[in-house]
Amino acid sequence: MQVFSAERGSKRRLAENILALYVLQGLNYVVPMAVLPYLVRVLGVDKYGLMAFAQSFALYFTILTDYGFNFSATRSIAQNRGDSQATSRLFCSVYLIKLMLMLAGVIILALALAIIPRFQHDWRFFLIGYVAVVGNTLFPGWYFQGIEKMRYISIITGVSRLLAAAALFVFVHRSEDALLALSIQSMGLLLSGLIGFGVAVHSFQLELRWPAAAELKATLSDGWHLFLSSAAMGLYTNTNVFLVGILTGNLEAGYFAVAEKLLRAMQGLIVPIIQATFPHINALRVESRELALRFINRSVRWIGGLTFIPSLLLFMFAAPITLICFGHGARGSIPVVRWIAFLPVLSALSNVLGITTMIPFGLDKQFSRIVIIAGLLNVILAIPLIRISGAEGAGASIFFTEAFVMSAIVFALQRNGLKVMQRSG
Repeated sequence: MQVFSAERGSKRRLAENILALYVLQGLNYVVPMAVLPYLVRVLGVDKYGLMAFAQSFALYFTILTDYGFNFSATRSIAQNRGDSQATSRLFCSVYLIKLMLMLAGVIILALALAIIPRFQHDWRFFLIGYVAVVGNTLFPGWYFQGIEKMRYISIITGVSRLLAAAALFVFVHRSEDALLALSIQSMGLLLSGLIGFGVAVHSFQLELRWPAAAELKATLSDGWHLFLSSAAMGLYTNTNVFLVGILTGNLEAGYFAVAEKLLRAMQGLIVPIIQATFPHINALRVESRELALRFINRSVRWIGGLTFIPSLLLFMFAAPITLICFGHGARGSIPVVRWIAFLPVLSALSNVLGITTMIPFGLDKQFSRIVIIAGLLNVILAIPLIRISGAEGAGASIFFTEAFVMSAIVFALQRNGLKVMQRSG
């Protein structure tokens, strides 16, 4: 009876976490998708492209400060959440490392603004974009995921996004307000970061203390391969906006950014499930290898089905969807949308088989290698394709890269005896 009760409680907690994250994703994607058409029309594709270009540059620093902790620290917290001393030590170690990386990012940003002419002209956009990095550094989403308390993420970030969205509608009315629009979005993330840190410390009685050097070294070592994976992943999930902006200018960057935002809204349908199942599978893996594999097998089948239909519809109706959402000024985004239409299903399956399977089963290094190769492949493909076809070339590059990632992950799992793609009883 106790085993049955524990299993039922675990499933109920998983369902609650998925629901909480869907509330968050609803605010993360529905709210921006409501604001995005307004910003594209009011700012114009060119100014919106400049804002997206600055945000894409800031995302590199977000990847740096995350250092793979969204996976490695979440995994450690999930595996030690019954030990308050261990979780407190890990919390302090992660935060100190993240703050040091954030300061290193400030130095890199200052050098970039001083040396690179492309950045000097619009330096205020890049500076304001870095405020979002500070907010992301402070927000302990990895901790809330590890203890499976996702409702805190939903409430804190949700309220901040709603306030930012309201401010955009009230204060942003013309193309000259692009910097203001970026400031509002960055300040919303900073607000959620400050509140999230305070809630984590005061609600869960975490003991703040200076970590020992050995603890910092262990935390850095644990996150290293996942940091490489995250950095490489950024080479094909974030770099294309940046490359389009560098190689072809703000207008083409705007076309690609508009299409990518539409894609992110589609992918947002599955992100809560990935985030909630990651700590759940880690816990199952500790209990039983077979239970974890059976859960993953079921997840692959219904997640694949859930994402295929929206991807197909996006491909078939790319033109009307794009024009209705963003207006005729975004017509250049239509071919990009067609190229990336099937990314939601490819990305969802890659996440299930990569993040929620390879990492819990200790295949961090193999996963890192796949993603690093994919990142390099994307850059190799993207540069010539963008020069030839602009934003459309960037869309083609990321499609081919995601297809490679999916194929490589399946091959790696099969080679390691994890046959999660076949039907189980």
